[in-house]
Amino acid sequence: MKFRHIFWPVILIALGVLILLGNLGLVDFGWRIIWNLWPLILIFWGIAVLPVRDLYKSIAVIIILAFTVTFFNRLTERTPFWTDHSGCARHYDWNDDEDNTSSGNYGEQNLSIPPDSLAKRGILDLDAAAGSFTVEGVTSDYLTFKKTGDIGNYSLTTRDTNGIKKISLSMEKEHVRHSVHSNNVDIRMNDKPSWKMIFNVGAADMKLDLTSYIIDTISVDAGASSIKMKLGDKSPCTRVSLNAGASSIKVEVPEGTGCQINSESFLISRNFKGFEKKGDRMYQTSNFNSSSKKIYITIETAVSSIEVNRY
Repeated sequence: MKFRHIFWPVILIALGVLILLGNLGLVDFGWRIIWNLWPLILIFWGIAVLPVRDLYKSIAVIIILAFTVTFFNRLTERTPFWTDHSGCARHYDWNDDEDNTSSGNYGEQNLSIPPDSLAKRGILDLDAAAGSFTVEGVTSDYLTFKKTGDIGNYSLTTRDTNGIKKISLSMEKEHVRHSVHSNNVDIRMNDKPSWKMIFNVGAADMKLDLTSYIIDTISVDAGASSIKMKLGDKSPCTRVSLNAGASSIKVEVPEGTGCQINSESFLISRNFKGFEKKGDRMYQTSNFNSSSKKIYITIETAVSSIEVNRY
């Protein structure tokens, strides 16, 4: 078990303990205090990528958590957001802009890429914060994008190289609100090109019906999430990579397509219906070797529920 697989569970457990202690009245804890504690995420992340044994990483995490508990009151003291050189504090109340939409469009956003018969392969790269993400349905355009919610707008850029259209969708950081309650994204793609899809999101509710598309590769890197994915059989070879925190993951694969699963996961509930165990962390359908179309699924997660079914 790799240490980085428990990164998000550690964050969630620590947050849950703080909320519980706050409810019991043992500490003065509120959502504003999270802002003061955000460096812990960088610290845990840095520990996760250190080139040392996992035992030493675990000891470092325990020391950091002990330090945080010991000095909790000092770490969470409310301080001015900005202080100028004259010693006068400039304080910005996060609630002041709850209902202020004058600095950006926090409503609906619609983007589209016109059809392009020369681009035989599409690469979709989505970089976003937490939210709800749906990919379903076919469009006559190359791609359509719709956003609703009270988050800032997304930017869309494209680059064409040798018949490959690279599409990048990312949030405009300067327009992201401090308090976000909903971020709903709906994407439709053209069914003619083959697709590589890359999702780099936070805690997410993802519903991906990919049966209408030619999917070569799909990679999802998310926090604690609910991921539902339905794959089709339009590509001779599809590779799926799922890397998430404590999550609920459900994947559906066509019965006529051979499928192989590599699950490098820790403390999980596993249900691979119609699969046979072939080795350490490897599972295959009975028709994997004989099938002309194959799906390879790699799952890396911890403290999760994983279900893969055939339809």
